[in-house]
Amino acid sequence: MRYREFPVDDALAPYVRQIWLLECERPALFGGPERIVADGVVEAVFHYRRPFQMRFGGADAVAQPVSLLVFQINRYVEIQPAGAGGFVSVRFHPWGAHHFFAVPMREVGDRATPADEVWPRRDVREVEERIAAAATDEDRIGALQAFLRRRLAAHRKQDVSPLVRALWRTRAPLRIDRIAGSLGVTQQHLERTFAAALGMTPKHLARLARFLRACRRLRHAPDARLTGLAHDAGFYDQAHFIHEFRAFSGMTPGEFAASPRVSALDVE
Repeated sequence: MRYREFPVDDALAPYVRQIWLLECERPALFGGPERIVADGVVEAVFHYRRPFQMRFGGADAVAQPVSLLVFQINRYVEIQPAGAGGFVSVRFHPWGAHHFFAVPMREVGDRATPADEVWPRRDVREVEERIAAAATDEDRIGALQAFLRRRLAAHRKQDVSPLVRALWRTRAPLRIDRIAGSLGVTQQHLERTFAAALGMTPKHLARLARFLRACRRLRHAPDARLTGLAHDAGFYDQAHFIHEFRAFSGMTPGEFAASPRVSALDVE
């Protein structure tokens, strides 16, 4: 197993949260399926070895395309290698991905979308070949970031980060109309902006942010009382907390806390 993270180009940093690489020589070294809970963040993955297997919650396992987008709005996904695997991956900020695509974000939600469905096929094949032929990790990442810079130049759109950041970082209790008012926009404008740029409503993003904060608390205090943890995270009660947790992770809070094979995004 080999994992590395890389610096993000200055031109991409406002939109890209992280660029990373993973290699695994044999499936047994991976240790079984890795579950990734819903987070509302787009990830673009480019394989240069045998593609991983993946399974969305409620679906069968399938082989990933050579390059793809994964955007989990409502469901968890599980991944594991099918042989000697290796890929580079781009994790966008919640407000960042739509700058790189011409398609509405709702069209890529809760499924594995082949990269050539959202970007020109010739350009996708070119970057796949450059990544696969690269002699070093740095060459792979250089090819990937050059591709992203070209896509950004082709699809640059309105900056929605102030709107999304305000809601992403606001803790419950939450009133969407008050958030809109504090930003000097109408609730209808906020709803339209989120639909176009994130493929979801402001309310849904707030649900995901609250859920991910609860995941972080569970990681740091796995033995904490659920009632107190649910209240601190902004849930109405313990039953509401457990229901939301099952919806986005496919497991109970206790199962999440006990499992070393589950990943959850940290809310900034």
